[in-house]
This record gives sequence, C-alpha cells and structure tokens, in this order.
Amino acid sequence: MNTFKNKAQRATAAVAAIAALAAGLLTATGAAAASRGFDDKLSAVVTQVRSDPNYKPIPLEGKKDNAWFFTQCEALYGGKLTKEQFVADGAKKFPGYDASFQQLADRLTAN
Repeated sequence: MNTFKNKAQRATAAVAAIAALAAGLLTATGAAAASRGFDDKLSAVVTQVRSDPNYKPIPLEGKKDNAWFFTQCEALYGGKLTKEQFVADGAKKFPGYDASFQQLADRLTAN
C-alpha cells in the first residue's frame, strides 16, 4: 500500500509538472507573439517617421540610449506606460524633442 501511495504521489506530481510546463510554454508563445506584434509596429512607425519631413529625429547615441528608447517604446505599446509619461520621460532625457516623442506615442498607440 505504501508503494501505491508513492506511485500515486509521483503520478500526481508528474501531472502537475506537465501542466505547469504547458502553461509556461503557452505563456512564452503568447509573449513571443506579442513581441512580434511590437516589433512589427515599431518597424512601421520608424518607416513612417523617416518619410515625415516634419519629424525631428531623436539623437540616440550608443547602446544605452537605444536600449532606453526601445524599453520605453515597448512599455508604451504594452500599456505599461501612458502616452503622457512616455512624452515626459523622453522630453526629460532629450530636451527639445517633445514633439518627436508625441508623434511616436501617437503612432505607437494607433490601431
């Protein structure tokens, strides 16, 4: 009887582990799809602003600026940052580029 209990416990643990793994894979797949959606949107926005003569390019210099910018854009797109906060953070880091950040915010959040 003691062996059966151990087998039953092991089976229950295995089923729980498989369920947890499956949930993790589904979450990872959803995250990957969301990431692709963001990448596609950001790529489209970059194309739009490059062809807009009224857009003033933000002077991103180096990996640190690029990483900060990408993180901010991803947070805005994902709803973790408001448009107002995105613009305020951008204007604080790059004074005089408020309009550029506003244009990006509008385009990143547009359907």
